[in-house]
Amino acid sequence: MPSATTGATRDPGSVQLRLLGHDGVHLADDESYRLPPQTAELLAYLELREGRIARRPAIIRSLWPNKAESLGRRRLSRLLWRVNQAAPRELVIAEGETVRISDALASDWQQAHDALAHPDWPHTPSLTNDLELLQLPLLVDVHSPWAEEHQSTWDQRRFYALREAGEILLSSERLREAVEIAKLLVTWEPLDEPSHLLLIRAHMKLGASARSVELYQEFRRRLRKELGVEPAFDLVHAAAMAG
Repeated sequence: MPSATTGATRDPGSVQLRLLGHDGVHLADDESYRLPPQTAELLAYLELREGRIARRPAIIRSLWPNKAESLGRRRLSRLLWRVNQAAPRELVIAEGETVRISDALASDWQQAHDALAHPDWPHTPSLTNDLELLQLPLLVDVHSPWAEEHQSTWDQRRFYALREAGEILLSSERLREAVEIAKLLVTWEPLDEPSHLLLIRAHMKLGASARSVELYQEFRRRLRKELGVEPAFDLVHAAAMAG
């Protein structure tokens, strides 16, 4: 399983907030700090906000939608105090009605976001490190309506980004890496034809024509059974070339 730490870059004085991966939300400095659920959710909420800042009413509505605002304000004040008491340094700054993340807090989410926003992505030297981040789910231990939208958007973005990167790996003759990405994609979306085409073409380039034909036949049977359709022309053509 890829590690969210791989390829992370940060200032020596910063603390890393990990939002990606199967370990859940946690802090990483010289060692990892497990976070109480409400602390983790607050930090994640702020980190995913535009500008890493939010007003108190918005935080209360998102984190405790069924609580009265007066109760939510007291709970938020206590939580803000606990966050900075438990952390290795001040991570959240409250200024009147606004609450923001400290500049001392970096995150793997920001690294992944910056990678996808890079104008040359995926033609970047950091592609291998970026791919490790893109294979990681977001906020696996936060189960709130506000988080679900972020999780869904992240999954959609990273799926198509991984497929694009797989094509780059294939054209760059990084064939085994392309196969691994394609395997992930077809497991994730078993009926996605471009992902199956990527997997078949990668095996063909590796010289495994027989395996390419097997993969095509398996996918064709799945399409017929589940959707009652035949594969697209590109897939049929690829299988014919392999056979």
